[in-house]
Amino acid sequence: MRILQLNLPAFGPFTDTCLDLSGGHEGLHVVYGPNEAGKSSSLRAITHFFYGIPPRTPDNFVHPYPRLRIGARLKHSDGTVLDLVRRKANQNSLRLAEDDTPWDESEMGRFLGDVDRDLFHLMFGIDHERLRRGG
Repeated sequence: MRILQLNLPAFGPFTDTCLDLSGGHEGLHVVYGPNEAGKSSSLRAITHFFYGIPPRTPDNFVHPYPRLRIGARLKHSDGTVLDLVRRKANQNSLRLAEDDTPWDESEMGRFLGDVDRDLFHLMFGIDHERLRRGG
């Protein structure tokens, strides 16, 4: 699976922001920028998109809980492209891109395989502190 696009309509410091990750052939993207630019918020957004926004997320400092949204365009290895949005909710939080139709959460397993939140964070969510520890 590849993340082609990360949409941050209302999450953390972001409003109507889109990160185009479709370029390149290797599927590796390095996100860098000055302090407080939103790098860690973007990383949390990706994790929360796949596994749900936690009940007590600190990412509501611009947008209130009911308005939090994270979207993504995903490409499965079989070529299927899917646009979804995740809202902060107790149930039916994963929806098709127009945000009206709930999408079966179990279908995300087809894109993620057996990768749970902890493994995803460990393998793909390498932040500055973990990079320093591993170096």
